[in-house]
Amino acid sequence: MGTDSENPVLRNVLISFNLLLLGAILKPFECRLEVTTEPAERPTVDEEGGLANCSPPTKEQPMVFHHIYNINVPLDSCCSSMFKSSAEEVSSEDDRLAEYAEQTSDSESQVTFTHRINLPKQACKCFTSLPSLQELLSRIEMLEREVSMLRDQCNSNCCQENAATGQLDYIPQCSGHGNFSLESCSCVCMEGWAGSNCSEPRCPRGCSSRGCICEEGFTGEDCSQLRCPRDCSGKGHCANGTCICQEGYAGEDCGWLHCPNACSGRGVCQDGLCICEEGYEGQDCSAVAPPENLRVTGISDSSIELTWDSSGAVTEYVISYQPSGPGGTQLQQRVPGDWSSITITELEPGVAYNVSVYAVISDVLSIPVTSKVMTSLAMPQGLKFKTITETTAEVQWQPFSFPFDGWEISFIPKNNEGGVIAQLPSTVTTFNQTGLKPGEEYTVTVVALKEQARSPPASDSVSTRRTTFRLQPPLSQYSLQALRPGARYHLAVSALRGANESRPALAQFTTEIDAPKNLRVGSRTPASLELAWDNSEAEAHSYRVVYSTLAGEHYHEVLVPRDTGPTTRATLADLVPGTEYGIGISAVMDSQQSVPATMNARTELDSPRDLLVTASTETSISLAWTKAMGPIDHYRITFTPASGMASEVTVPRDESQLTLSELEPGTEYTISIIAERGRQQSLEATVDAFTGVRPITQLHFSQLTSSSVNVTWSDPSPPADRLVLTYSPRDEAEVQQVTLDGSRRHASLTGLQPSTEYLVSLVAVHGAISSEPVMGSITTGIDAPKDLRVGNVTQESMVVYWSPPIAAFDYYRISYRADEGRTDSTAIARDATEYALQHLQPATKYEIAMKTVRGREESEVVSITVYTAMDAPLGVTATNVTPTEALLQWNPPLSDVESYVLVLTRRAVEGETILVDGINQEYQLTNLLPSTTYTVSMYATNGPLTSQTISTNFTTLLDPPTNLTASEVTRRSALLSWVPPVGEIENYVMTYRSTDGSRKELIVDAEDTWIRLEGLSETTEYTVRLQAAQNAVRSGSIATTFTTGGRVFANPQDCAQHLMNGDTLSGVYTISINGDLSQRVQVYCDMTTDGGGWIVFQRRQNGLTDFFRKWADYRVGFGNLEDEFWLGLDNIHKITSQGRYELRIDMRDGQEAAYAYYDKFSIGDSRTLYKLRIGDYNGTSGDSLTYHQGRPFSTKDRDNDVAVTNCAMSYKGAWWYKNCHRTNLNGKYGESRHSQGINWYHWKGHEFSIPFVEMKMRPYNHRNISGRKRRSLQL
Repeated sequence: MGTDSENPVLRNVLISFNLLLLGAILKPFECRLEVTTEPAERPTVDEEGGLANCSPPTKEQPMVFHHIYNINVPLDSCCSSMFKSSAEEVSSEDDRLAEYAEQTSDSESQVTFTHRINLPKQACKCFTSLPSLQELLSRIEMLEREVSMLRDQCNSNCCQENAATGQLDYIPQCSGHGNFSLESCSCVCMEGWAGSNCSEPRCPRGCSSRGCICEEGFTGEDCSQLRCPRDCSGKGHCANGTCICQEGYAGEDCGWLHCPNACSGRGVCQDGLCICEEGYEGQDCSAVAPPENLRVTGISDSSIELTWDSSGAVTEYVISYQPSGPGGTQLQQRVPGDWSSITITELEPGVAYNVSVYAVISDVLSIPVTSKVMTSLAMPQGLKFKTITETTAEVQWQPFSFPFDGWEISFIPKNNEGGVIAQLPSTVTTFNQTGLKPGEEYTVTVVALKEQARSPPASDSVSTRRTTFRLQPPLSQYSLQALRPGARYHLAVSALRGANESRPALAQFTTEIDAPKNLRVGSRTPASLELAWDNSEAEAHSYRVVYSTLAGEHYHEVLVPRDTGPTTRATLADLVPGTEYGIGISAVMDSQQSVPATMNARTELDSPRDLLVTASTETSISLAWTKAMGPIDHYRITFTPASGMASEVTVPRDESQLTLSELEPGTEYTISIIAERGRQQSLEATVDAFTGVRPITQLHFSQLTSSSVNVTWSDPSPPADRLVLTYSPRDEAEVQQVTLDGSRRHASLTGLQPSTEYLVSLVAVHGAISSEPVMGSITTGIDAPKDLRVGNVTQESMVVYWSPPIAAFDYYRISYRADEGRTDSTAIARDATEYALQHLQPATKYEIAMKTVRGREESEVVSITVYTAMDAPLGVTATNVTPTEALLQWNPPLSDVESYVLVLTRRAVEGETILVDGINQEYQLTNLLPSTTYTVSMYATNGPLTSQTISTNFTTLLDPPTNLTASEVTRRSALLSWVPPVGEIENYVMTYRSTDGSRKELIVDAEDTWIRLEGLSETTEYTVRLQAAQNAVRSGSIATTFTTGGRVFANPQDCAQHLMNGDTLSGVYTISINGDLSQRVQVYCDMTTDGGGWIVFQRRQNGLTDFFRKWADYRVGFGNLEDEFWLGLDNIHKITSQGRYELRIDMRDGQEAAYAYYDKFSIGDSRTLYKLRIGDYNGTSGDSLTYHQGRPFSTKDRDNDVAVTNCAMSYKGAWWYKNCHRTNLNGKYGESRHSQGINWYHWKGHEFSIPFVEMKMRPYNHRNISGRKRRSLQL
């Protein structure tokens, strides 16, 4: 088969078959195939760099093809094979390779094929165990047969034609664009290709004379179609060179997302979303953004202070406010756009206002931000005391000039126990409080009320007069009750005989101080407890606080000064977390110390601190924290991904780190940790963490202006501790640096230079490690003219003023347009700073816009909206003037009027602004001050248009006093009070006339607001008139009518009726049973204890009267009413038969006192043996009398008890004994033997004789009844 040249077809086919066959054989073994051919002598490379190596033929030497296959089977596996190129060094040692070689040749064609296969001997042991390797050898034999067939085909003449030169005119496989034909010995090319090896493209229709490769701007098979930019970016189709974009895309190449309404020209479209300019919002940036963060920063009785976050783009703010109730007038104020706060003044006290704030840009209003705010009530003024007695105090204060609901007045004792609170009509400014304790200091507070609002309180202190007692001889001792703890008292005792009084014997004493009350814990932390308690009634200057753990450890003592007000607070610090403490607090005054008030309290658990993320991977987060102090059981860690499914894990208390594993990759987690001890939990520490790493990759710039730009970036993971943003002009060394919180994702760079390129970099800092900077650059635009404003506005012209920009520019362009009119525009030289607009329409809104131009670059547009002037109303006058009202009237202007603005001013007072609807031609002024000169200025408005101002003056009339009231009307006197007029006066003229025609006139000083009329006739009706006078002018008059009276109860039947008749001193009085003068009884009345009105029917205080008496004595009574006595069973029965009575028993032992109260009390008549009936108990002594309920009375000579013995005889007394007694108040005085003395078991037991006892009764619910009657008498 020898030939004179190499056979390229054979070579090509042979190599392809080798590659395909061996690749298919070795694929199941995942082996790599490398095949080379090795020349017999010297290589010859074909023109195309083919894979075959061959030797050029000569007559003496044939063409030789070498094919060497190295099959390496690793010794440790029979499951992989690798074919290595013969170019690698191959050992011929017998222990490494077994070589299989074959050589075939043909003497006629002079073509020789050499095949050599190398296998390692060590792999032979796999033959039996690896059938696939045997199959490999079988396929190689098949390959040899295929090669023999090819060799036969190469005997054709086509291969002979090129043998002389050994050159190739075609690429193997016809360049991939055709098939080789053995019959024609040439390539048969595919459509569109030509040439001997099919490598030359052929264009349809000659490429339309535009070349086989289409010229720029043309496309298609024949280059006949116009090409669209970037082939419409795949977001549209091309039609004759123009892109028809899909919905949502725009641009000549459909390359950018389309934004709604092109962002209204007020924003930048980015990825289909509008990035609005400052001051605008909405999907298409068409809406003005409302003010942000509206807050109320101050409230008084007549003003509200508002603050908001202002925007640099806002031209002005409109503040609208009106009372929230029906009929309120809406008022507006406008402030410049650079304002961020306003104080609204001249508001009505105690009124809720709806306040709205609008942002305005180019006369477009935003939606409002609103708030409902209530002004406070003014504090009452002029609080003073007029009359003070032992049990009463009369208070007076100044009235308010505005409407409100009423007053609340309180009298609170200094010890904060009890007190009186009353609500009064708004017309009352004088109040007389009765029933106070003698010698007691009270805090009097007056508060104004309106709906739910309360004014600041006006307070003052007052002390009632000291108490005087008259004692009957032969008393030599007396027990003082209801004294104030820790108070020093001065005591004077003098003897009286007729009108003579001896020199007093003087003494002083100080009562013991009381302990603090209501001890409580306000707040607690792991290391502290905040305590609070109600102050002692005594004037203690400080409190001694003693505390320690319940085990007695950590004992401490601290002295805490007394706080002003009713409560004192103290904080115990440096405590052990999670530990219970015992606490005792004593009041300290000078050298005295009270008994302690005690309680137990536990500190909170200490919290783990400094929770940190120390490391994170795709599926884990490592944590570390500082351990909690104090005893705990364990830590509880909660971790929650963004999906919201929380998980928990507990950690032993001695651990301070943990790795959370099997987490979701690329997920943000919120992780918290708490300490727990039993059911007690500490506060939590929290940290956010990410799995995996997400660095910041790119900076995004938006809202670029001449002086600012917004920079945004993506979230880094894990979160950065802080971010460092650096920016500087490219050509300047000065660098600006901003350190941001790691959670920030955007920043605004302001104060930039116009028309300047800036370099911006961002670095994320994690602990001590800083990331690589992310870089970006922007160039600011040229700046616009500044301070655009107008002046010299007339009905037809105005002058526009401005300040020049910083960057260089060529000229200004100004444009102006009336509503629904055409836009006029003109260029202005760059050295100008003002321009006059002429031939304008009157009362018309104009929008003026201005910008700078440099070449094709334009600055931002600055604009203002202005109006030409309008005409004014005419002839404003004030009519129907009264002390508080006036009617304003005027003629309207010719222009349309939206509203009139009235400014009402008086001397030295800021004007009040009133808004009146434009359809009105008059307005009623109300709530004016009498006798005052006012100036009214007014102008018309239509939108932002305002006319010139016109004005008028008027003076209100003198107003009369108001609320003339008669109170404290007695038989011969009455107290007249009134509210003074608002205007200044010289005096009052008061006239009062009785029904019999007698008349008197009084001149009252202007400073007075009350007067007491004395010497009146009893049961007579009086009419009183009052006028104010100033110079020769008198105001209108006010009048009131009252009738003097007599005694309320002509024949009082008990002490309560005596008290309501005005008898307020304790002592001996005569009562008439059922008002019958034939049944008069002398009794002792206690008029001070618990509101007074008590009939005392038993008193024990010195043992001078014998109470161990017979039945007859106890029936009729015995003793001295002003000393020790028993009123008598018959009298007690008659009195309690008049109605429902209540019982009070007062007991004292030195400074210690107690009482028992029963809401029902009566005894039967003699037929029932004076059986005892009592109601429910209340008091401080404990209930010892209910045991005797329903028992008849017993004396030593009438044994009516149920005991075996005579209880009266056994226990030296007389009582409603049962099986003897729980109380024995008629027992032997001073006897301490068991049950023999004056006993009250539940207070002092049976072995103590109580030194002082009083039993007393009065009508049930006397305090409420007497209060109502007294108030009715004062009307």
